[in-house]
Formats: sequence, structure tokens, C-alpha cells
Amino acid sequence: MWYGVFLWALVSSLAFHAPAALLALVTLRRHKYGAAIAGVYRAAGKNMIPFEALILGVGQTFCVVVVSFLRILATL
Repeated sequence: MWYGVFLWALVSSLAFHAPAALLALVTLRRHKYGAAIAGVYRAAGKNMIPFEALILGVGQTFCVVVVSFLRILATL
């Protein structure tokens, strides 16, 4: 029974998250902050190494989690 539940949860999760991930990747090209970071790296003639991308992604996730748990936006 657990195997069937696991498989259907996996399939349903992939069915929702795969299109969302593709949409996020497509819209990232038009994101103003993403374009600004890419512009700075391009103007400097520097390539972004995977570790830098990891740090930026983890930092962004940390900021989102902090804001959502502290409910800063609800007090504005």
C-alpha cells in the first residue's frame, strides 16, 4: 500500500512541479534582478562558477524564509 501511495504522490508532485520549474526558468530571463546580476557578470567579463550560484540561491531562499516566518509584510 505504501508503494502505491508513494508512486502517486511522486507522479502528482512531478506533474505540478515540472511545469512550474520550466516556467520559472523561462521567466528568469526577464527578471530585473536576475538580468542585473547577469549584466554585471557580463560587463566584468567574469563567469559565474557553480558555487557562486549556490550561494546566491541559498541566500535568496534564506531571505524568503525569514520574511515569511517573521511576517514582516503583514505589518506594513
